[in-house]
Amino acid sequence: MTRAELADRAGLKELGIAYLEEEPLNVSTETLLRLAYALDVPDATLLGSDADVPPGFERAARHPSLDVLAEPECWRLLDDHGVGRIAFLAEPDDSPHVLPLNYAVRDHALVMRTRHGSLLETAAGRCSEGCPASFEVDHIDDAQREGWSVLLRGSVRLGDVADEPAEVEPWAGGLRVRQIRLMPRIVTGRRIYVG
Repeated sequence: MTRAELADRAGLKELGIAYLEEEPLNVSTETLLRLAYALDVPDATLLGSDADVPPGFERAARHPSLDVLAEPECWRLLDDHGVGRIAFLAEPDDSPHVLPLNYAVRDHALVMRTRHGSLLETAAGRCSEGCPASFEVDHIDDAQREGWSVLLRGSVRLGDVADEPAEVEPWAGGLRVRQIRLMPRIVTGRRIYVG
């Protein structure tokens, strides 16, 4: 399809289509929806969400801004998500491990499940007062060249799976009978946006 044909179908000017191809950051929601309709594709496809590429390969925006997030905003972002990465030290050599896990926010703590005998269960069970751990959640929007990350630093403890919220269903499937609770001491976050 030529630019002229796409412009006609989307009700836009051909010069505007050329501009959008070169400056995708300036696409309004209305224009994006018009283009998606004209191309008969989901609007998310135009933003590259269907590409099987890790985020972060796009160049930085021309004038990005970096803000430190207040703790209440960090908790709001955590509550809207469901998968993050936990970092902890595992036996036998106390080497660092990082694993993706589903989680739920409960009373300013994170609740996760793991299988019996896992490295995480062993690490969490080693310390009666909880073992050091960190948890990170982020969102990267390559198309808009924006994103945020939240980091919790604290300790993990074993809990009773019966106390765990039902909505923590591991994507990996299988029987996850051990509850892990991360109690954060420090909660930090940052947001990159186009200023």
